[in-house]
Amino acid sequence: MTNNELPDPILGGVSRLPVLTPTAQRAELLRARCHAKLARRTPEKTSRLAPAAVAGFCVVYLTALVHDVLRFRGLL
Repeated sequence: MTNNELPDPILGGVSRLPVLTPTAQRAELLRARCHAKLARRTPEKTSRLAPAAVAGFCVVYLTALVHDVLRFRGLL
């Protein structure tokens, strides 16, 4: 088998497809549309609930961990 032959016929067919390059006008139009869409986008509001929930979970977890260690040592 040579380097130009692919074992899979589908991959072989795909490798023979021509490479399409956009014209400068089409690329500029697409770039302008993307910039316009990004400019219209409103900034997302960040939620403070998720970090607070994570912090609360950590406090509960550490409290339970300290409780279990103290109980295991017989200090509670």
